[in-house]
Amino acid sequence: MANATFNRGLAYLADYDWAGDAINVGVMLVENTYTFARTHNTVADVVADEASGAGYVRKAVASAQRTTNEDDTGSAANLRITDGTVAWSSISAGTLLEVILFFVTGTGLADNTNNLLGHVDTGTNIPINTNGGDVTLNFSTDGAVKMA
Repeated sequence: MANATFNRGLAYLADYDWAGDAINVGVMLVENTYTFARTHNTVADVVADEASGAGYVRKAVASAQRTTNEDDTGSAANLRITDGTVAWSSISAGTLLEVILFFVTGTGLADNTNNLLGHVDTGTNIPINTNGGDVTLNFSTDGAVKMA
């Protein structure tokens, strides 16, 4: 499976300025047992496969860490998250973990009604293996979300 967007996330992107609006974007990790479906809408649809263990919590991405770029060569628009801005310390939450991006539209990061944006299963050090050390996300040069 390649990195992909959820239909709900694409609909929400039509209403927001990725780099400028004060929308909140969250990051959660899921086990590689998760099966991506574009029709998954909220965190409740993926929470059964969410990682757990020492040092793991869902993370927020500040608007200052989000940028966009137009890729005419690849005929795409890329939504980027600055590498190194999403990190966990001393995490031991499993192996081959994948990344889910979501809009924080509910009452906070822990709200399972938050709307899904994208699924990242490939990139620099993704899938993620945790062993009690520090983990920092570095998304591909195509960005955290690629719309083509």
